[in-house]
Amino acid sequence: MEVTKLKRKRVRDVGELIFYICLVALPLLQVAIFYIYVNLNSFAMSFQTYDTISGKFTWDFGANFSRFWQELTKSSLLWDAFVNSLIIWVLSAIFGRILAILFSYYIYKKWILDKFFKFFLFLPSILPGILLVIVFKFFANEAIPGYLLELHEKVIDPLLIGSKTLMPTIYFFNIWVSFGGQILIYTGAMDQVAPEIIEAGKVDGVKPYQELFLIIVPMILPTVTTFMVASVATLFTNQASLYSFFGDNVGYENFTIGYYLFELVNKTGNGKSMYTYASALGIVCTLIAFPLTLLVRRLLEGKEER
Repeated sequence: MEVTKLKRKRVRDVGELIFYICLVALPLLQVAIFYIYVNLNSFAMSFQTYDTISGKFTWDFGANFSRFWQELTKSSLLWDAFVNSLIIWVLSAIFGRILAILFSYYIYKKWILDKFFKFFLFLPSILPGILLVIVFKFFANEAIPGYLLELHEKVIDPLLIGSKTLMPTIYFFNIWVSFGGQILIYTGAMDQVAPEIIEAGKVDGVKPYQELFLIIVPMILPTVTTFMVASVATLFTNQASLYSFFGDNVGYENFTIGYYLFELVNKTGNGKSMYTYASALGIVCTLIAFPLTLLVRRLLEGKEER
């Protein structure tokens, strides 16, 4: 009898082990291929060059980083791209985040038209990105100039064509499309604040702006910290939807680092010859973004502890 029970237990243990292996095999395979292998291959390619005649990659430890240094010191392309990436990050991650918290608080308080604002601000997260770009291009290039011409007899260039209005319009679009996910998370975090705390504040005569900055924001600070840290990590990968708006027809002065990396490997004619330089540039960006991410995390977590 004891032998039979022992055999059944072993069979059950083996069955559970097989089930566990089947359960984790696909995720582990995905991580191994699309994360470990891809990143190791990218790291190796940064120390290689591509021979267009033989069609083979050859080892060259300094060529790609030498090109990066030349572009950095003898051309304004990388500096313009870095500045544009930094501006978009500041506007989206800081200014846009402040607006998202304010809108979330408005919706949280269920003030007038709160459901309309929730729908309007969350809409970009629901619709396909290319559809948003098409609609936004129509408003920026045709609707707004046409409105000003018809009602105010003021002639202006399409916003996405004029050199002075192109990037500010792109900045506005990126702030707008970043609201949806943030508002959903922030309103959820605000709903978790204990009602007793809010009621105690009302008894003490706390005004709405004091409630927001002295009670709500400190209570949801871990959520804000998570968004901020994640945004720093994407500083050099954000294309700012430039390819969706203009394809390959973007002036160098309007590049972001993310768009430049994408163009290096995507532009017709480049082929594999730019893979190695894109890999090297990606490593340099990682070396810059990694300590920045840790620094921002350290600063924000320090505020949480206080």
